[in-house]
Amino acid sequence: MEHELLALVRQEKTKSNRRHLRNSGMVPAVVYGKNIGNLAIAVDASQINKILSESGSNALINMNIKENGSTKKYKVLVKAIQRDPVRWDLIHLDFHQVSLKDRVHTTVPIHLEGTPAGVQKGGILTHLARRVEVECQADRIPDSLVVDVSEMEIGDTLNMADLKLPEGVKILEDPAAPVVTVTAAERPEAEEEVPAPEEEPGVKEGEEQ
Repeated sequence: MEHELLALVRQEKTKSNRRHLRNSGMVPAVVYGKNIGNLAIAVDASQINKILSESGSNALINMNIKENGSTKKYKVLVKAIQRDPVRWDLIHLDFHQVSLKDRVHTTVPIHLEGTPAGVQKGGILTHLARRVEVECQADRIPDSLVVDVSEMEIGDTLNMADLKLPEGVKILEDPAAPVVTVTAAERPEAEEEVPAPEEEPGVKEGEEQ
């Protein structure tokens, strides 16, 4: 799914100007790429938040950049996000201009689906890799890779090589790297029985002490 986003060119790049933009509902940003160079812009906070909530940081965006009464359109991806550590508001964004003819590198979340058969028998599911680096064209980036774990038994492991990929998507990770495992639950070691101390033989009545 592609999204539309309006951007305005920033002439001022001072700290006070960035603060003014945020107070007016805009987010300072930069967009860079071989066809655009490095351009300081500002985007609407509500628009970019909506895009991120719907499609995540891998959303393909049609960015309409306005400057001096003209508008230029570029396809971009979000490359970096900075947020306020307390309020979690967006404070800065980096966008990368891309071409649909080029392949891009990005990371995609891995989501698990189902309950492993081994877990129903007392095993433990461990999700080892939650994201995977992939290469594909910008318009083929999947929102996530879904892994069905319902058939996994105790002792089973699914590796990167086992992931089902959409057409045109290539994994850039070690194929043998584990993604998810089901292992037997550890049993508490039985407490060792401590033998009771032997009683010293007592002195029978009438014997000399």
